[in-house]
Amino acid sequence: MEAVKSWVINIAAVAILMIILDLLMPEGRLRKFTQLLAGFIIMFVMINPVLELFGKEPSFAGWADETALLSNQVKNIAGNLQDERSKQTLELYRSMLLSDIQNRLQSYEQIQKAEVDPLINENRDSGKYGQIRRLFIKLTLKDAQNTTAGDLQKLLDEIHCQLQQAFALKEDEIIIQIE
Repeated sequence: MEAVKSWVINIAAVAILMIILDLLMPEGRLRKFTQLLAGFIIMFVMINPVLELFGKEPSFAGWADETALLSNQVKNIAGNLQDERSKQTLELYRSMLLSDIQNRLQSYEQIQKAEVDPLINENRDSGKYGQIRRLFIKLTLKDAQNTTAGDLQKLLDEIHCQLQQAFALKEDEIIIQIE
């Protein structure tokens, strides 16, 4: 009787763990895969004691191969999710960076339009991931004909100084083109 009680408790414990795992998984292919795996685990927990009662040990022929394949699939899916999350994070960072730089440039009265193209380190394994490598800026001035060379140089120097301080860039990493 004690063996049956232990068997039922094992089944209930594994079932509860599998339900919790299922609740934590996001929708999609990974959830379906974990549901399938959970079903196999619960089935194994249920069948194993019955086979032992009849004196037959469960056969694990091919089990190692199956678990290796399933493990590889989980790793691939997790890697794909990690890559997708990194791409989305980098795109969000890039759009916020563009918005910030354009707002800084639009604060100058002489600038009518500013187009910004940052070159960002996208290597996740690098210690400089997300760092701005170069900053390309294309400016359109409001009154370009009446702007003197001295005023233009002063504006460019102010922009360089502000962006260097804000983003820890070197002067040669900021390239500004005036239309």
